[in-house]
Amino acid sequence: MIDTHCHLDHCKNSDEAHDPTLTAMITIGTTLERSKKAIALAETYDNVFAAVGIHPNDADEASSESVRADIAELAKHPKVVGIGETGFDYYWDKVSAGAQHASFLWQAELAASLDKALILHVRDKQGQERASQESIKMMQEVGWGKGILHCCNGHPALADVGLELGWHVSFAGNLTYKKAVEIHEVAKRTPQNRILVETDSPFLSPEPRRGRPNVPANVRFTAAYLGKLRDETIEVVEAYTDTNAKEVYGLTL
Repeated sequence: MIDTHCHLDHCKNSDEAHDPTLTAMITIGTTLERSKKAIALAETYDNVFAAVGIHPNDADEASSESVRADIAELAKHPKVVGIGETGFDYYWDKVSAGAQHASFLWQAELAASLDKALILHVRDKQGQERASQESIKMMQEVGWGKGILHCCNGHPALADVGLELGWHVSFAGNLTYKKAVEIHEVAKRTPQNRILVETDSPFLSPEPRRGRPNVPANVRFTAAYLGKLRDETIEVVEAYTDTNAKEVYGLTL
């Protein structure tokens, strides 16, 4: 099974969090320094690959031309398979909308220039949809067809636009939460060839591990819950999510 999105560098012990039984793990950069750490982890473990980029909550960092040049250089590493995570986060209100827009556009252009997957983070305040709506607008404006809706938030229009553009929809541990009805509905109707599973470790632990630090091995709980929602066995889910992950990330495993 493939964990398509984790943060091994955020885990308390990267060596313990690393799972040699998984086919692959994609560890995601969120700043320049964390992108370097992601590559270092990918160089350490055969089944770990990296994405490099600037998280929307750190988007001010992306205003630096030297940071952009360094990320672009890191993106050429043979084990870098994606750009991001980038996107829009209005939950924390840490960074201006302008900085997030500029960071997203730069990373989308970088992904397109290198033919790599663009990893999108979208987080709204409870009961709001500003980040989701801005993501829709910017995704359509950019028009890049190789992208991942990381940690699907259940916004139906966002999922629909992503699918129309050719993107993949990735489900994390919050899929397993009973109250996540909107996410459940998107998971049920997303075509098999566009679904991914992830952990976002060490965050968003799935049931029955909720409340504890997440690890990549827990991707199996999310996959099993996805299968229950769609009336599919975990073997079937594993087969198509692995195929999809290899396709969108260009993995030859």
